[in-house]
Amino acid sequence: MVAMKISIIGAGNVATQLALALRKAGHSIVQICNRSNDAGEELAKTVGATFTSNFKGLEDADVYIIAVKDDAISDVASQLKLKGKIVVHTSGTKTAEILSFSSESFGVFYPLQTMTKLSKVDFSNIPILIEGSNVETRKVLSKLAKTLSKNIHEVDEVQRQWVHVAAVFANNFTNHMYTLSERLLLDHGLGFDILKPLIMQSVANLGNHSPSELQTGPAARHDSMTIEKHVQLLADHKRLQKIYEILTASILAQSQVSKLK
Repeated sequence: MVAMKISIIGAGNVATQLALALRKAGHSIVQICNRSNDAGEELAKTVGATFTSNFKGLEDADVYIIAVKDDAISDVASQLKLKGKIVVHTSGTKTAEILSFSSESFGVFYPLQTMTKLSKVDFSNIPILIEGSNVETRKVLSKLAKTLSKNIHEVDEVQRQWVHVAAVFANNFTNHMYTLSERLLLDHGLGFDILKPLIMQSVANLGNHSPSELQTGPAARHDSMTIEKHVQLLADHKRLQKIYEILTASILAQSQVSKLK
């Protein structure tokens, strides 16, 4: 492996975890650039990099990773002039083209995983989605990604955006369902721990089966009496009642589609 010099713009969750993982993989994090001095300086110190809050003060690197909030990527890119260097962002939805002002060699380096600064992230099997404006950029990004994970995918923009939508359903919406479940239990003198064995087993089952094969519950078995009972129980929780009815209708519709196949 040839170690690369990496500069990271941002100091949030993704920036932090990428910086830590890339350094562990043997690359040199030469600089952290961030508008907030406190967060940026702390991350720079952790990974042995210099710090700057000035986009015009960027040091020489092989790859510049913009890991900021989606709404800020365009503004950051407009301030960078890095001709001959590779510039990427880490967004699941933003087009790579917004980086074309920064360099002719641009792309996307999107790790498909939820991240926080405090969590310990194992990149070894995290899907990393790669896009590049030219063949050489894709080659470099692929080599870089392979030093972190064995799960690398070269995709186009539309594929990446669909992956992001699917991930919102699979992860963000699912976690919101956990939050709603916890609130219902707490309101009735119970704790969320009672559901954890059920959740863990459901996740484990996905290791060997398609989720469409694993659907259970009253809607999957067309148990109208149980469904009606649940709707009645939720009478004082109108928002949850509506969510329950929408999801139940979706499962019923999906079961009809499955029967036709």
